[in-house]
Amino acid sequence: MNSLKPMPVRRRYSITMMLSLTSLLVLLLFIAMAVLVQNRLGSFQNLLQNITGSAIPAVVQSSKVYSQINQLLYLTEALSRSPSQAVRHNLYQDIQLNLQGLQSLTKEWQTGFYQNAQLVALTEEIDNLNQLMSERLELQSKVQTSQQQIYQLYEQVQLYTSKLALADEERHSPWLLEFAAVVTLSGKASDSNRMMQLRQLKQQVEQQMLRLRQARAVLPTNQLELAEQSDLQLRSLLLESEGLLPLREQQLAIGGRATGRGNFVRNLVLDYARLAENSAYDISGTVLADAAQIQQQLQQDNRQILSGALLVIVFLLVAIALIHRRVVRRLEQLNHNVLLQVQGKAAAHQIEGHDEIAAIARSFAYFASTVAAQQQELQQLSYTDSLTGLANRRAFEQQFHQALVQAQRQQWPLTLLMIDVDCFKAYNDHYGHQAGDDTLVRVAALLQQGINRGSDLVARYGGEEFIAILPDTNAAGASAIASHLLLLFRQAALPHQFNQATDHVSISIGICCVDEASKADYDSMLRRADNALYQAKANGRNGFAFSEH
Repeated sequence: MNSLKPMPVRRRYSITMMLSLTSLLVLLLFIAMAVLVQNRLGSFQNLLQNITGSAIPAVVQSSKVYSQINQLLYLTEALSRSPSQAVRHNLYQDIQLNLQGLQSLTKEWQTGFYQNAQLVALTEEIDNLNQLMSERLELQSKVQTSQQQIYQLYEQVQLYTSKLALADEERHSPWLLEFAAVVTLSGKASDSNRMMQLRQLKQQVEQQMLRLRQARAVLPTNQLELAEQSDLQLRSLLLESEGLLPLREQQLAIGGRATGRGNFVRNLVLDYARLAENSAYDISGTVLADAAQIQQQLQQDNRQILSGALLVIVFLLVAIALIHRRVVRRLEQLNHNVLLQVQGKAAAHQIEGHDEIAAIARSFAYFASTVAAQQQELQQLSYTDSLTGLANRRAFEQQFHQALVQAQRQQWPLTLLMIDVDCFKAYNDHYGHQAGDDTLVRVAALLQQGINRGSDLVARYGGEEFIAILPDTNAAGASAIASHLLLLFRQAALPHQFNQATDHVSISIGICCVDEASKADYDSMLRRADNALYQAKANGRNGFAFSEH
């Protein structure tokens, strides 16, 4: 913590006393001058009434227009980022009310034809943007539905293959693995935000479907028909006109058009704001003209009372110069220093002296240095596990609460995976702790490979335990991801001769999935996932289990 302490100020003089004496002398002089200038106040009052009766109302009207324009800019930007149809509809209604208010104000303000035409064009472009956002959100809903249907189909295939005799396991296992790979590619397609990447995924899906067909050829005759139907249904859900990949292409295209339209609407709003600003400048010119007239009248009055007011003017100039030098300029410098320190920069010039302003400057310098030290301490806190490079437990807890709030707001499911490396103590005992650390790094890499959506998070919970957050993932999706993780570890085949479940490094997964996030909390989901993990280990490890509701 910063040890800087504010220094006590030895005051040689007081600004308060100086200002008090100056104010008192000015008051006495003005009382003396009041009798001289009283007869000139009539004409001056007429000029002020002209300003308050015409110029000031125009300035107020201009401020209302600026307020409406700023609100419209905010609403249009929010419309272009609408997460749902309901939000889009509400924002569009608010924009319509805002446009009606602007139309009313422009009529009262008596603006030119060009501004009215600009407002009409802006209304049309906002309608087009609203239509694009409606199409975009509708496609988003179709994409989510298609993805859920794919996961449901995969779950049905898994259920069917699990009922087959053990003698057929070697024949249908390759087909099931290829089927799972196609489902995994569909999940990547849902998260892809680039057209080129999406088209590459489409080619990969075509190639994977060919491999799926080849794997299907070795199935028994009594399973071929169902497998062929499942393959055709999967192809339809992925590649047909209403399939996931064509819908994602349409969604990206509509998204690009909506983004461009949103930027165009924003530029229209800014153009309209500049037009309003030009009108405000015209009003300012009127105010300045009235001020110039007042100044001219005052100059005439000053000539008449110059002989009597010369002493007052000299005194005021001296007082103003002194106050400006000793107070105003130093306060401006203090304000500049404060702004620089708020931005994290060093003060341009230190304020010296032994008065109240110098004391304030020293106090703020002490405060700024204390805040900077505290910020530096906070920045030293890490959210990353030093061994695996994954998020640590603290980062997980923060991300979990954010994901839970988002799931409650969006009303979508939320899944928690508790993952433990099987028989890891035996691994450390026989291979050594260094090898155990290297294996944990490999395990983290495999988990990141299998859980790779941008919205997901994999974290090291402690020791050989890992944990993952899967937003907008139901039980079917969680089952697919868990199966894919187990497959990745089988394919990696990291040697572990002392594993009681298999001859390679394996994991056990406990799954907690809630369809209504509003009924969930951190402790209950963590406890349920942990219980499911114990169940998975009790079932023989190298597998996964769901928590009981």
